[in-house]
Amino acid sequence: MKTHIQNLFLSLALFVSLTQTGRATVAFTVTPAAVSNTYSGTITLVVTGLTNTETVMVQKYLDVNTNGVIDAGDILWQQFNLTDGQAGMVIGGVTNINVPGDTDGAANGSITAKLIFQFAQSPAIAGNYLFKLSSPVGHFLPLTNSFTVTNFPFGQKFTGTVASNGVAVPNADVLLFQGSGHDLNPIAGAVANNAGVYTITASAGTYLLAAFKGNYVADTTAAANLVLGGGATINTNLNLIATTETISGQIIDTNSGVGLPGILVLVQSKTGLLGISFTDTNGNFTAGVNASQWGIGTDSAGLAVHGYLGLQNKMGFDTTTGSVANVTIALSKATALFYGTVKDNGGNPLPGVVAIYAYDNNNNGNGLYQADGYTDTNGYYVTTVVGGLGGNDTWQLQVDNRSSFPNYIFSQPAFDQNGGTNLNAGQSVLVNFTAIPATNQITGNVKDSNGTNIAVVGVWASATNNGAYYFQYVDTDTNGNYTMNVAGGTWSVGVECFGGSDSLSQLGNYDCPNNQSATIAGNNATNNFTVQFCGGVAITTTSPLPGGAVNTYYGIQFQGSSCSGNLNWSVNDPLDLPAGMTLYSGGAFNGTPTNSGTYNFSVNLNDGNGNSTNETFSLNIAGGSSGPPVITTTSLPTGTNGAAYSQTLQASGGQTPYSWSIPNYSLEPPPNLTLATNGVLSGTLTTAGGPFYFDVQVTDGSANTAYQTLSVYIVNPPLPPLVITNASLPNGTIGAVYSAQLGATGGQSPYSWQLAVGSANPPAGLTLNSSGLISGTPTTNKVSTFKVQATDENFVTTNKVLFITINAKPVLGSPTWLSNQFQMRLTGASNQNYTVQMSTDLSSTNWISMLITNNTTTNSFLLTDPNATNKQRFYRILIGP
Repeated sequence: MKTHIQNLFLSLALFVSLTQTGRATVAFTVTPAAVSNTYSGTITLVVTGLTNTETVMVQKYLDVNTNGVIDAGDILWQQFNLTDGQAGMVIGGVTNINVPGDTDGAANGSITAKLIFQFAQSPAIAGNYLFKLSSPVGHFLPLTNSFTVTNFPFGQKFTGTVASNGVAVPNADVLLFQGSGHDLNPIAGAVANNAGVYTITASAGTYLLAAFKGNYVADTTAAANLVLGGGATINTNLNLIATTETISGQIIDTNSGVGLPGILVLVQSKTGLLGISFTDTNGNFTAGVNASQWGIGTDSAGLAVHGYLGLQNKMGFDTTTGSVANVTIALSKATALFYGTVKDNGGNPLPGVVAIYAYDNNNNGNGLYQADGYTDTNGYYVTTVVGGLGGNDTWQLQVDNRSSFPNYIFSQPAFDQNGGTNLNAGQSVLVNFTAIPATNQITGNVKDSNGTNIAVVGVWASATNNGAYYFQYVDTDTNGNYTMNVAGGTWSVGVECFGGSDSLSQLGNYDCPNNQSATIAGNNATNNFTVQFCGGVAITTTSPLPGGAVNTYYGIQFQGSSCSGNLNWSVNDPLDLPAGMTLYSGGAFNGTPTNSGTYNFSVNLNDGNGNSTNETFSLNIAGGSSGPPVITTTSLPTGTNGAAYSQTLQASGGQTPYSWSIPNYSLEPPPNLTLATNGVLSGTLTTAGGPFYFDVQVTDGSANTAYQTLSVYIVNPPLPPLVITNASLPNGTIGAVYSAQLGATGGQSPYSWQLAVGSANPPAGLTLNSSGLISGTPTTNKVSTFKVQATDENFVTTNKVLFITINAKPVLGSPTWLSNQFQMRLTGASNQNYTVQMSTDLSSTNWISMLITNNTTTNSFLLTDPNATNKQRFYRILIGP
């Protein structure tokens, strides 16, 4: 009887199905284990020792009494499942980074999931938390890890005691809100200790404090407008009101009816009382309330972890006659998404987390859904929506927490100016935001015609800067004053009249005032508004109208006001209008007049509710310009190679219409760029360099022509960053030929490779070629760690630390004979694939594989050949499957 070890083969397969003789121990880690509430990264959950494609359940509890054990008093903060090898949510080819899933890309018995901190920690309460990992089918015993959130140690703080009727309430949640009305949002929180004492640190500013606990509600008006100065400590005791009734029910998935666990439920009364509750593992909730009118809503940020959207409008309930039960709140899962970046005008991510808010806006003004997204450290965000609502129920998208970045203003997508956009189910839409420094201010006051200041009404301002649309929004304070930060440009400023809780229509019977203009050029501006009490409908545009000219486009917007916000315009005597002019029902009056003269006509305005008024207007149309046109576009913005380019050339004077062209004596514009007769210079750029010079000409309606020389630069798009793609390198074996190829992406290929300066060498016997190939025959049994460096064609470099484990040669022990079976022991390395083969002779074509084995912890296997006879047999080991 003989044994034989020969032909050691090395498998470089990245993944092989394994036959294990035992089950590995499940392990669970949470990294980092402690952060402050200003943390802007992710929380990484790692689970190992699972069977391939296994599903586990993760639950996060607020350890209210800080005893390190999940008990009856602790709050189920979140609950979700993770499946080995399964990503969280992908829509339209874009991964929804808000929903945790396995990010290691393979069903390999381990899960690496990342939670965006802002979603994992909504609302923002500091305290001790416990992550519990369990098997839905009982495959392993539950594992628990602690996770701590602290309030950032600012130099100023709030402190005090939470009590109810003079008795301290232990372990109550305390939230710190910034702003008021439209901009109210929680930025920090803490859990009071067993004596009801809390402490919250914060940056200097104006805040609102409120405490929360089951069977209690808070009065949000009791600790509002608290001004925290630098280095100050403000002692503020908070009172909780014991509840006498409850609102209970279940939060479910709209389609399946399954309850959603760990969801924050908000209850708010019309008198300013606010309470919170969380759903249990089956989606059930019970919220304590008092006898009043209550609205119930959900936290859209917390729902994003599950891929669901929140509801814009709270459901109303009357508890004046007792408790309300069997409430069902059905939530919809996202079916489409917006994604993109938020960066400054230099292309850099902002130093902090930016919230991106989406909401639908149907024609009836009754939006259904809302959702939040947050930027990561690279400025990237994903905000989900429900697709397929139709053209009458569109989505709008905007930066939500402008109060967190007071020194910037943010661009808005073009579709926001047109009432939003519609997405189909399964669609992903790219929307990038640009933030520019806001170095100046528009201030002012809003009051009624009696001189009474109007508090908590929205004031907005909008402007176009370098082709991007910017929008600012603030609420007036208790004295009716407002301040908003803006950049240079001409701003349109107005008061929020209809629709929101901070609009004039919700605060009283007021007319909507006309918008005003503010020009900012290194200066500040003041725009005050005096709001008239509503008296039906009124036309505020005055006569005579600005003059026009024959064959020259003319356009104005008629202005008016009504109590309902509806403005329907018409002309009482259409034959008196200049030929070529039209007044549309929305108040737009435009067209190209064809005859000169002075025209008098009467305009009617009605609100659709029986209120109407008439006004007579005069308009003078001159004979038209006899001079030549002038091209007012004198320069063009830089384009990017490979990107779409579009600019509309402008002219003035002469007689419209204008016709544009490239004169036949001129060079052509850059390749693939064409000039249409309407003055649009457009195309997808296919080259780089410049300046590219060419002439344009415009011809007016009287055949007069003007010329202008223009030039455009075209730059190449920035290259993606250079990244080494190898996550790990395969193991080797002494005496066996080894080969592993390094890889990289980004930068400008080709790449060259070498060891980084100061790096140790690869395992003895192996060398790194400039092509990135690590090869040779290893000679030493050890783990070697070293740093490789990749250099692209532009001499940009990056490096990465890697390691290679070199195993000793496997040993096949002497066989023993037992009941017509050969038994022998294979001793090798753990976490290494081995194939044992048998032959009755040494012919290379007659070897039969008996066993393929691998174990992550064991390096010794007892092998049995059940088909052995008393004839001669040979055995060998192959490294790899």
